[in-house]
Amino acid sequence: MLNKFAVVVLMVALVAAHCATSALANTRSDSGVRTSELEAPSRSIPAATNEARENEKLRAVVVKLIADAKAGKLAPPERPQIQSAKSNNLSKGTKILIGVGIVVAVVTVVLIVRKPRVTAF
Repeated sequence: MLNKFAVVVLMVALVAAHCATSALANTRSDSGVRTSELEAPSRSIPAATNEARENEKLRAVVVKLIADAKAGKLAPPERPQIQSAKSNNLSKGTKILIGVGIVVAVVTVVLIVRKPRVTAF
C-alpha cells in the first residue's frame, strides 16, 4: 500500500513539474500595448508628415511590384538544393530533466515489480 502511494505521489509530482514549466514559459506581457496606446495621442505634426512620406514610398514600391507582376518579370525564388539542418531545440536543462524522468520511471517500475513478498511459516 505504501509503495502504491509513493508511486502515485511521485508521478503527480513529475507531471506537475513538467506542466508548470511549460505553462510559465508562455507568459505574455500587455505592457507594450499599453505604452503604445499612451503614446499615440501625443504625436506631433512633424511625425505625421514623416509618416505621410513613408506611406507614399510604400505606395510607390507596391505599385512597382504590381506592375512587375503583371508584366511577368517576377519569378518565384529558387528552392535551395541542400536541406537545412533540423534540431529538436531542447535546452541542456530540458534534456537533463528528460533523462532524470526516465531514470525515475525505471526505478519505480523496478520497485513495483520487486516488492517484498511475505511468506508464511
